Amino acid sequence: MGQTQTAPADMFCSAFDLLPDLICMEPVSNAGAMHFNTAWKQQAAALGVPLPFSEWLPVIVPADQAEITRILRDTTPSDRLRSTSFRILNPDGHARWFLLRLVQQLPRGGNDTGRLLILTDIHEQKRREVALLQKADIRDRMLNVSVDCIKEIAKDGTLVHMNTAGCEALGVDSTSGFGMSWLGLLPPEAHVPGGKALKDAAEGQNVRFMGISQLPGEPVRHWDNMLTPLLNPDQSVEAILCVSRDVTIQREHEQQIALLLNELNHRSKNMLAIFQALIRRTVPDPTAPFVKVLEERITSIARSQDLLIHGEWTGATVHDVVTSQTAVAGDFPATRLWIEGDPELQFVPDTADRIGLAIYELTTNAIKYGALSNDTGTVTVTWDLHDEEDKPVFRMCWKETGGPTVARPERRGFGSIVIEHNPRSIPGASSSCCHDPDGTVWTFSAPAENVVRCPSRLF
Repeated sequence: MGQTQTAPADMFCSAFDLLPDLICMEPVSNAGAMHFNTAWKQQAAALGVPLPFSEWLPVIVPADQAEITRILRDTTPSDRLRSTSFRILNPDGHARWFLLRLVQQLPRGGNDTGRLLILTDIHEQKRREVALLQKADIRDRMLNVSVDCIKEIAKDGTLVHMNTAGCEALGVDSTSGFGMSWLGLLPPEAHVPGGKALKDAAEGQNVRFMGISQLPGEPVRHWDNMLTPLLNPDQSVEAILCVSRDVTIQREHEQQIALLLNELNHRSKNMLAIFQALIRRTVPDPTAPFVKVLEERITSIARSQDLLIHGEWTGATVHDVVTSQTAVAGDFPATRLWIEGDPELQFVPDTADRIGLAIYELTTNAIKYGALSNDTGTVTVTWDLHDEEDKPVFRMCWKETGGPTVARPERRGFGSIVIEHNPRSIPGASSSCCHDPDGTVWTFSAPAENVVRCPSRLF
């Protein structure tokens, strides 16, 4: 064991013994007086090593010995604090982390350089740090296996972090450290929607916009960009998470479907035109009234088909079906034809055909005999969803007022089938048409799940 020497009064400070840190005051040459506080002595005894720190190398983890040796050999006087972390091997074989802080300078009135060494146990801090690094590594590996481009963006638009897929898509070196403008990596045409999305996300909103990218020599790629604000406990925005999904293949499929639907629409209209021509050539009198009625009904079917094609055969809004089929009524003032209902509510394809044809028949009847046959009558078309026995039901009503006195028709023809019976072919549907003296009233109802879809409501 090394000999402990008594330090002179100007070096000795008994307050060091009250501190939990290991503290040593010694001359660099190891030829003068030294002082070790109580914590230092206890640690040296537990390790079974001499008191001078230069003799602790055998219990320091080999990987850390070179740095400790380098620091101890540097005897240049300096007020600069030198520090490094290292590990000490305990007798039980477990390593423990310590922080070494060292200052060495010429003592007042002396020639030999003295130094102050402070060892602080940072094992728990290091353990938490290693755990955090492991979690960060797991997070990074999880992000890097994703095919989506995942980015963390600061509120000012600076790119903080990006996964491997994002780096490859935007041509950014993953070791760049980031810090560049996110918008600056996007094509010029994406700057306006991207800038607006960034502003909205920085204000706490979830935002989505479509964009494109194209690296030199590669085809254009389409992206669905979703920005989500990352909130602090006080609900303020700390940063923004941007997930960009490559939807190029989906976009190509959508374009192919659109082309096929347009071709289908074109061919269907040609067939309807052929039917109309066959009718004119087949009947004895092409100018007969029923020929015109039949042609108008075929035109009504074509209108519904146009709406479905425009909606990529996913359906058509109730509002569009009603307005397209009542267009035959002509340019009436807004006070003559009232249309009231949720504009987002959308018919499924089969329903759009059946209800569209019924609305057309009601409109032509109103023009010939009902509320639209004079200058004062009005028609109100309404629709909505209602809860019945915890299940949503779609209801629609056509109501005429102010027209001539209505009488029940003496016979029921094809129009009655279209208005009443055809809609009932929808599962669970019911319809009725009442020719009251005050005006015709037609109602339709069916389970909502069988006739409509609506993005704003859950069934």
